[in-house]
Amino acid sequence: MTRPEHNKETVSARQQLALSHMLTPLGLAVCLSLFGDLALYASLVTQIEEVGLSLGAVGIMLGINRLIRIPGNPLAGMLIDRLGRRRLFLLGMLLGTLSTAGYGLVRGFWPFLTSRLVWGIAWTLINVSGMAMVLDTSTPANRGRLTGLYNTWMLSGLALGPLVGGFLVDLIGFRPAMLTCAGITSVGLMVVVVALPETTTATQEENVQRERRLALNRRRHPGEVWHSKAKTWFRTKQDLVTASSLYLITQFAGEGVVLSTVSLLLQKHTGEIALGVASAGGLLLALRSLLAGAVGPLAGGWSDGRFGRWSVIRGSLVIGILGFGLLSLATSLGLIILGVALGAVSAGAALATLTAYVGDRTTPGKQGTTMGIYATAGDLGSTTGPFLAFALLSVIDLHWVYLFCSLTFLLGLGLSWRSRGAWSSNPSFFR
Repeated sequence: MTRPEHNKETVSARQQLALSHMLTPLGLAVCLSLFGDLALYASLVTQIEEVGLSLGAVGIMLGINRLIRIPGNPLAGMLIDRLGRRRLFLLGMLLGTLSTAGYGLVRGFWPFLTSRLVWGIAWTLINVSGMAMVLDTSTPANRGRLTGLYNTWMLSGLALGPLVGGFLVDLIGFRPAMLTCAGITSVGLMVVVVALPETTTATQEENVQRERRLALNRRRHPGEVWHSKAKTWFRTKQDLVTASSLYLITQFAGEGVVLSTVSLLLQKHTGEIALGVASAGGLLLALRSLLAGAVGPLAGGWSDGRFGRWSVIRGSLVIGILGFGLLSLATSLGLIILGVALGAVSAGAALATLTAYVGDRTTPGKQGTTMGIYATAGDLGSTTGPFLAFALLSVIDLHWVYLFCSLTFLLGLGLSWRSRGAWSSNPSFFR
């Protein structure tokens, strides 16, 4: 008897155990790799004399690593598809360790800039390889939940990195703190050396078999095959652009605008805050990351089931509209906290489900290339957010900036309705 088609996506208990064994060292390494970078965001502006930088140079150092990732992500994705995930992930962790140690050892503009550029390359390899490995080992039946768990590890690093790094800088000084963060990253490197497997073998073989079938079909019915292929190519490329655009919007508003401006918003309500503004801002952003990380697996799991990807994605956009709308109208600390919390829920759901949707429609063996393009869209958003926000603040009030973010989510909601492809049909981006 022929097995029903949907049973092909069933995940056995043994497979679930294998996936958890892969995801734990992968996620832990991603989390630990972020401590040095996030510690800089928390402390570098207060250490300019220690590292021999000007105040203007601090902005360059905190942004240059993102700029190099924009052209670097697609190139890294192609290399990851050719050379395998594990070895380039390991290289990224090694470069991450060395670059973080560099923060504590070098002095002056050019040596520090070199360390930041090395970190940009390191995170490109870590992030693109990591996302590709999750796509390799998941199916449409569990991909949303697994991408949500991966994001939970990453968001935990985003939450803990500035808190631990800032505490270490205050406790033992900047240079020892950076060397300690390098040691933390090296722990992640040792974990993946021992426990992280390569994930490309099965998908590469599947890709070879698929190409053979396509070649056979082209010999039999060349006109019909190429006509169908052209229609699929245009439809799926449009869907990749849509998903990447929504990821850009999410990163622009959340990782870009909120991270760079929330302390300014809190300054207007200092009478309601028991802590200092900087401490309160850091705590609020840490809680935002933890909430987003908690929401991701839950929302991703919903998108795996009867709700489907686009229902959850659109729901996340609606919540984002409400969250930034509240921030634009915030007249009390309570409304600020509620607005940031809604934004965290929106981000957690969107990050997990958009990545799963892209994974559903990616040809086996091309996960690295696809994730490289997708990651570039996110880096464009997170890089543009602070620049545009502070440019607008020279002419308008901060509340209008948050209203602008709310309108971008509304634009994204409209864009999402243009996609008509069902994720379960699973046509691929790269044919």
